[in-house]
Amino acid sequence: MNIMQNSLVNKKSLFPLPQAVSQKIVGGLIGLVDVDGGPTPEQSRVFNALAIHLLGVDMNSTAKPSTMTPAELALSLPDASYQRIFMQIASILELCRHPKNEKQFRRLEEYAAAFKFDGVELKILQDFAHLSATDATADFIRLYGAFTPELSEHYGQFPVGDRRGLDDQFYERIEALAHMPYGSLGWAFTKFYERSKLTVPGRDSPNPSYYVSHDMGHVISGYEATGPGELALGAIKLALDGSDANWMASLANFLIHEVGLFTHGTNVQFVPYGHDGDPYYKAGVRGAMDMPGAADLFAEALQRGAQCGGDFTKLDHLAIAHMPLIEIRRELKIPPLSKSMYDDKEFWPSSY
Repeated sequence: MNIMQNSLVNKKSLFPLPQAVSQKIVGGLIGLVDVDGGPTPEQSRVFNALAIHLLGVDMNSTAKPSTMTPAELALSLPDASYQRIFMQIASILELCRHPKNEKQFRRLEEYAAAFKFDGVELKILQDFAHLSATDATADFIRLYGAFTPELSEHYGQFPVGDRRGLDDQFYERIEALAHMPYGSLGWAFTKFYERSKLTVPGRDSPNPSYYVSHDMGHVISGYEATGPGELALGAIKLALDGSDANWMASLANFLIHEVGLFTHGTNVQFVPYGHDGDPYYKAGVRGAMDMPGAADLFAEALQRGAQCGGDFTKLDHLAIAHMPLIEIRRELKIPPLSKSMYDDKEFWPSSY
């Protein structure tokens, strides 16, 4: 089966960015985090990883970009697509500042105002900055619900994510994954659930087609179901296709694993967690991006997404579950991780 014949798998990445654009974005980010004594240690680690791996800028160089104010950046970076990338990275850095800081959020708002940018992320970050965890959670669930169909499994004759499409055959195919040949996508999916101590989606699961698609992404990309692994999966998907849905999914990962505002639930997708948004990793002090190697893993994920030959999120994964995982990775030209999260070297192509 030639999965690349499906036009849906064509990726829509803006990366890699032109070097002149990268320099301007970095200059703006320097200005963004220059509040209350400068960036926190975690912000610095994340910033440096993104600058080096994604933007090709060495922050330790004497020739690093100079600070760009909101007005300067808006004037020199008029392209809306590049402004959006700046706002996405800026939002990530804002969420990586612990404890949450009003001055940091206000600085982010200044850059957004200079761009005349009013993306949904500003509403989400405003809620995180000013509302309780309960209220922020409720608002996010409402906003996120509009994007879950696009993030769900491509299956059957109905629109993606439409529960009418989840017929008996859908669940029978999921059940059959446990009996797929060694090394196949379906076999690897089952093993992923065993390692992660998760329950395979079924008839009683919330949003089963959403989680099938999400976790097939884990399997194909090689990211495990850890905090850093979830953040990296969101990053590689965003680099494949910078759609609003993928960006919202990436934000959801940060709100879960970086600031602890949400945690996975059983009856709804997210439930409130912790003390009004304090990070679960070390309350009010650190998030998952501060765990060893997490920032580099995230930055590498953006880089890997830009290098992929096709978008693995747009596949009908259940239809190709019998295929060898190594062949799917080869056909989509998915680069291996520089350091695997588990021992799966035999399932990565040695050449493309």
